[in-house]
Amino acid sequence: MKKKIIIIGSTGKLGSKLLLFSKDKNFFLSAATCFSNVKKLNQQKLKYNIKNIFVLSNDHQKKKFINFLKTKHSIFYFLDYGSSSLIYLDIILKYNSNSIIAIANKEMIIAGGKLMFDKIRKSKNIFIPLDSEHFSLKNNFIENDNIKKIYITASGGPFFFKNKKNFSNVTINEVLAHPKWNMGINNSIDSSNFINKILEIYELSYIYNIDLSKIDFLVSQNAYIHSIIEYYDGITSFNCYINDMLVPLIEPLTFYYKFKIPSFSNTNNLLNLKNFSLNKKYDKRFNFFKYYNKLIKYNHQCQIKLMIANNYAHSQYLSGKLKYEMIIPFIIKKSFNSSKQNNFQSFRTFDQILNFINTYKISLVND
Repeated sequence: MKKKIIIIGSTGKLGSKLLLFSKDKNFFLSAATCFSNVKKLNQQKLKYNIKNIFVLSNDHQKKKFINFLKTKHSIFYFLDYGSSSLIYLDIILKYNSNSIIAIANKEMIIAGGKLMFDKIRKSKNIFIPLDSEHFSLKNNFIENDNIKKIYITASGGPFFFKNKKNFSNVTINEVLAHPKWNMGINNSIDSSNFINKILEIYELSYIYNIDLSKIDFLVSQNAYIHSIIEYYDGITSFNCYINDMLVPLIEPLTFYYKFKIPSFSNTNNLLNLKNFSLNKKYDKRFNFFKYYNKLIKYNHQCQIKLMIANNYAHSQYLSGKLKYEMIIPFIIKKSFNSSKQNNFQSFRTFDQILNFINTYKISLVND
C-alpha cells in the first residue's frame, strides 16, 4: 500500500526544498497546497508528479481540500504560515491515527498551544517539529523533573555582532540583510530584533511540555549549536547539526521509505571551535531585552496576542507607519493585560482559538 504524503504550503522555501529532494524518488505525493501562488503550484504539480493541488485562498478549493483530508494519509507536512491551519489539523486528527504530522508553522503551534498537543497525543499520531531548534531536541529524553534549563540559540541577526548602528537610523534593507540565512521578510524582521526567540521559546514549551521558566536562549553566531540541555544530575547536552533544513525535512520520510540520505558531513564543524562560541544575550540597544522577563511569563492568550500584534507591526513598519525601534514597544503594549494575565481560562476547542484570533485582529485594525 502506497504511503500518501500531503504538503500544505509547498510553494514556499521549505516546500520547494522538500520537493526538489523528492524528485526521482518513489514518494507518492498525494496533494500539495498553496495560498495564492497558483503559477508555481501548477509548475510543481507537473514537475514532481503531484496528484492533487489546492489553492486555499479560493473558498471552493478550500472546501474541497477539507473533504480531501478526510481520507487516510501517512505524512502531513505543514510548511505554510498562519494559525488558520488548525482547521486542517482538526480534520486530520479526526480521520487519521499512526500518521506523521510534521510542522514548521510556528503561528499554528503557538495558537494551538497545549490543546493542540493534547489532541495529537490522544489521536495516536506522531508529531515531528521541523524548526531547527526544536528538531535538535528530538533525540533527548526530556523529563521536566531532571531538567534545570534548556537553551536554544540565536544567530544574532544583522545587528548583534557586526552592524552597531543606532536603530533609529537603520534602513529596511539593513533589517532584512541577515548575515547567515536567506529568509522571508517576516522572519528576517523577527530575527533582527530577537522576537523570533520568544516565539520559539513558546513553541518549545508546548512541544515538549516544559515550563517557560526552564527555557532561555544564548547567542551563537555560527548557529551550529541549536540547543543545550542542562540537567540537575550534572550532565549538559549540546545538540548540533549542519545548517541545512533538509535534515529535519526528510526525517518524516525515513519512517516509511528507503532512500539514500544525502551526505551531511560535520567534520569541519567539529574541528572549528568558533562554532561552539556562545555569547551572553544582553545588548541595551535592543528593546526586546528590556521586556524579556515579562515576555517569558506570558500566558497562552497573551502569547497569541503578541504573535498577531507582531505580524500587524510588520505591515505597519513596511508601509512606513511604524518606526523600526518602536516595533517591540508596540507589540508589548498591544499584547499584555496585567489584569487578565493570571485569570486566563484555557481554550477548549480550535474554533475558540480561531474566533479569539479573528476578534483580536479586527480590534488591532480598528484601534
